[in-house]
Amino acid sequence: MKLSLRQKFSFIFISLLVFVTIFSSAFTNYELQRYYRYQIGRQLETQLDAVEYFILYDANLQQPPDPDFYTYISGVAQASGLRLTLIDSLGTVIYDSNVSPDSLFAVENHISRPEVRKALKEGHGSHERTSATINEPLFYSAKTIDHPTIRVIRLAIPLVEINQVLRDVRWKIFIGGGLALLIFGFIGTYLANRIASPILKLSRAAESVKKGNLEAYFIKETQDELGELADVLNEMLSKLRQDLIQMRRLEKVRSQFLGNVSHELRTPIFAVQGYLETMLNDTNCDAETQKKFIAKAYNQAVRLNNLFTDLIDISRIESGEMKLTFTAFNAVKWLKNQVKDLQASANENGIHLSFSNPAGLHKALILGDQERLNQVLVNLVENAIKYNRPQGTVEVGLAPLGDQIEIFIRDSGRGIAEDHLPRIFERFYRVDKERSRAVGGTGLGLAIVKHIIEAHGSQVKVDSWVGEGSTFRFTLKIIKEGRS
Repeated sequence: MKLSLRQKFSFIFISLLVFVTIFSSAFTNYELQRYYRYQIGRQLETQLDAVEYFILYDANLQQPPDPDFYTYISGVAQASGLRLTLIDSLGTVIYDSNVSPDSLFAVENHISRPEVRKALKEGHGSHERTSATINEPLFYSAKTIDHPTIRVIRLAIPLVEINQVLRDVRWKIFIGGGLALLIFGFIGTYLANRIASPILKLSRAAESVKKGNLEAYFIKETQDELGELADVLNEMLSKLRQDLIQMRRLEKVRSQFLGNVSHELRTPIFAVQGYLETMLNDTNCDAETQKKFIAKAYNQAVRLNNLFTDLIDISRIESGEMKLTFTAFNAVKWLKNQVKDLQASANENGIHLSFSNPAGLHKALILGDQERLNQVLVNLVENAIKYNRPQGTVEVGLAPLGDQIEIFIRDSGRGIAEDHLPRIFERFYRVDKERSRAVGGTGLGLAIVKHIIEAHGSQVKVDSWVGEGSTFRFTLKIIKEGRS
């Protein structure tokens, strides 16, 4: 049978209480009996000393078993209320207050009695047993004396009354222990309920969470370890809720990502397929048309290759597989080289591309992965070129910003509406979908830029005004700064 926590607490408490009650009762009873036996022994020793005094210093007691001796010693025994026995050195009973003089001859020799043997050996002895002479439980105490006829005097006290008193006391102890057990049992059960109640409530809340109720709450009823446990569980549950929200968000993003990838792949593949089918099925297609279709198929293949490359890059970045190698390099020289390399693309699109260094820096050393930062700059500048207005401008520059260098790319393009700005760094998010595909964009460039810059401990920020243009900027840690 499965016991609840409350039942276990109650069982343990009551079991301990029963054990303590029985043990204390038995110990008290033992100590009480030992105390009574000790007091009886002390009383008999005192009485023995008194009897010894009467025997040794009273002339009437010098010649037992003279009738006068019997009469006098019987008075002494009667006054003490004890059984008195006088024994000679051979163990013969000379006098016994419970035996008439004419019956003494029938009393067996007492030399073998334990208290007599011990008294003859050590001077004093005691023993407890049922008397063979009068068939009653007695406590005996014997003592040797220096008398011509009497060698051992022995006193005995009946144990019937004493045992009755002890029984009464024992019953009172047991009854008192039982009442205490009953009272403390109720108290223990109440305390067990008080202790177990918070634990049971925590258990019920945990069971509710197990069944999927993440809105459950672990009630803190105490300020002890259970209260601390409730706080820890609530904190864990809060983190679990956050994690679940994050998992759901990631699942949604993953689903959207797969849908977007499928869509982005399908478009160039279908285009290439269409161009090839046209050339295969159109037997009258002249060389010029074929060349045109091949060029379009090639452009779609390039787009497809770019898409695969960006997908691989973003996957490596997010999985941590892409490791960055940080080195120090001259920011001014690096930007000038990038502008120079991108001039051909700008000229081809009729865009004026320039380098700007308003603070006159010339030895600004920055720390970063130059290869990945090249990728960032190419993405941002090419976007600025592609989405610019005819005869527009693109300005690439840098400026000091505390202990950092700010890199900026400013264009005179059409700008980005404010409601699009929070989402432009999401994968496959496009402000102008048709124009993005027309210029060959994969929809992953800004997402890659965001991840690379964040890996450098910075963030990409953008300011944009519709009809006026946009400015993308980020900062990198500066090592050394110089002005021309």
